[in-house]
Amino acid sequence: MDAPPPFVPITDRAALLARVHIGVTIPLLALTLVPFVARIYSRIWPVWRIGFADWLIVIGFASAITDWALLQSEMITTPSNISLEQAIWDVKLAYMAIPIWGLTMTCVKTSIALTLLRIPQTRLSTVFLYLILAFQLIYFVGDTIYIFLKCQPLQAAWDFTVVGGKCLDIRIDVVVSNLGSAMNILTDVFLSLAPMLILWNLRRPLRERILVCFLTGMGLFASLASVVKLIMIQSWGNHPDPWALAMSLASWTIIEQFVAILAACSPSLKGPIQRMLGKFGILLTRYESHISFIHMPTRVGRGSKYERQVDEETGSRPGATGGHIRDGDLVLDKLERDKSTMSGSTSASGTTLVGSGNGIGLGPG
Repeated sequence: MDAPPPFVPITDRAALLARVHIGVTIPLLALTLVPFVARIYSRIWPVWRIGFADWLIVIGFASAITDWALLQSEMITTPSNISLEQAIWDVKLAYMAIPIWGLTMTCVKTSIALTLLRIPQTRLSTVFLYLILAFQLIYFVGDTIYIFLKCQPLQAAWDFTVVGGKCLDIRIDVVVSNLGSAMNILTDVFLSLAPMLILWNLRRPLRERILVCFLTGMGLFASLASVVKLIMIQSWGNHPDPWALAMSLASWTIIEQFVAILAACSPSLKGPIQRMLGKFGILLTRYESHISFIHMPTRVGRGSKYERQVDEETGSRPGATGGHIRDGDLVLDKLERDKSTMSGSTSASGTTLVGSGNGIGLGPG
């Protein structure tokens, strides 16, 4: 067997894809930060009401940034020859980013499913949501175990100079990735469309429903990233420029994660967008611009127009003390009370209904 070359070439295409990666993912990270901050802010002020689903988004966002940071080392923006030691280090970081990707997507999907389970669903939809939770957890655990056990010793996964190192055939990697991608794409579509169908059937103005469905449906773009990665991974192991392929996979993996979080948190922007449109005379509702079935004010005056609106649409009574609305969300409270006495209900609303898409994420190695 010939000795490995002392340098690894970075082609013009690989360098170009690295520049594209940086130019796309940094603005996308900044864009994702806006709805994420809006969501967390709306859950801690004026009343602290962060739930388990919100904490999952926080963990998912932190792990997505970690994944992005791990992949930056291999982004060589100029054609050159890098040392074998640097190449091995870069591939190691990219390999460690794979389970971080899995953690991100598991947290985002679980957050979406838990949010949807808070509102009335048909029995079939409820079963699907619990199946998604189970499959996502099983896939994350199984994929993580596979990543750390497929090579003996583990170092052989990113360092082909290890003496006596053995790894499973690379075709098994492709098969495992294809199975995971197929499952993820199907669950992505369901989690993206389910909130849109629920919201569209609500008795709300058409323009408001269009805006909210657009925000919750952004997860379909993450599903598109999963499909692109599924196609690209078929050439893994026999690509003429493996470093360039790794750049493309890294870019779509980061896009997938950030867009998923963007979709999960974008409904929190409904209020600011509605107020901005109101300044131009474009009204989405017949009521005050800050009122919607997405975010309810935490305190309203007794007998106010908003309180009469809530009474009319949900049948809820005003707060017992000073017009307080428990958890700032009479609609969701009403729906959760209905859920305990009804089955098969299909009319629903929620405080932060989300949509997301996710798929398989792979780095070089």
